[in-house]
Amino acid sequence: MTTAWAASTSFSVGDIRRAVTAQTTGLIFKCTTAGISGTSEPSWSKNISGTTQDNTVIWTSISSTYGDLSVINPSSIIELYKLQLYASIHGSNTTYRFHNGANMNSNGEVLWGGEAYQRFPIEASGFEYRGEGTLPRPTLRVSNLLGTLTSIFDTVNETTPYNDLQQARFTRIRTMAKYIDAANFTGGSNPYGTPDSTQELPQEIYLLHQKTLENREFVEWEMVSVFDLSNVKLPGRQFTPDVFPGIGAYV
Repeated sequence: MTTAWAASTSFSVGDIRRAVTAQTTGLIFKCTTAGISGTSEPSWSKNISGTTQDNTVIWTSISSTYGDLSVINPSSIIELYKLQLYASIHGSNTTYRFHNGANMNSNGEVLWGGEAYQRFPIEASGFEYRGEGTLPRPTLRVSNLLGTLTSIFDTVNETTPYNDLQQARFTRIRTMAKYIDAANFTGGSNPYGTPDSTQELPQEIYLLHQKTLENREFVEWEMVSVFDLSNVKLPGRQFTPDVFPGIGAYV
């Protein structure tokens, strides 16, 4: 387990520390400029490769699983999904947690950080960044064989007609088998390593943008990144001489 950051401490280049406060980014921090840390914990960067100034120390954000992925035989990657609804749009603040695989317990759950992710036919794809200047728009496909999604739609659409879960917050979580809760395994012991819910790849967060298909077999959505502002028009307001006199010199 990564050692926690400490105040008023001398750090050398290459030292790696985790935040003391809870982080949901899946990041830890590598010292890239030696020095002495501050008297209180800094506000950590939430971006991978981002930097954090900590008195005279500079930290660079890295994935908490960076070392596990570089070995010859890495532990299996566990992929989990979380879907958060909002009462103002969907009528409730319900959070659904899914995974699309199986574990060693008969109930089919994967426990991560004490939270249960239910086994369910779900497929998410298209997360790759292609370097073309646009953010990915992944596709989420969920089984509807038992009418589960249709039932949820009926409830949600009572609050916002024709919403069909648009603007629900989708989070992709990836960690290694060696870090998942011991309760996932027979005998209550993780045979691959030591459970640690802080060890994960940076979370990827999207919004369900539009439903593209619904039938008796499955429902499909296009998702957009929370940073995807392609539909925002600039400027957000119009400046005229009465509110900004200097504009008259340029028109």
